[in-house]
Amino acid sequence: MCKKTELNIDINVTKIVKYACVAGGVIVAVIFIEKAFKEFVKSPCCASKCTN
Repeated sequence: MCKKTELNIDINVTKIVKYACVAGGVIVAVIFIEKAFKEFVKSPCCASKCTN
């Protein structure tokens, strides 16, 4: 009693590369935005507004 089993796997490399690039871009953007926000908070104009 042998059953025939068929399995088709499609690997779409262009989608994988596209989403990997988008994810990398989002990660880099978050890191740069975080650094810019930290510098903004440390800046004198923001420090004077936050303490008053």
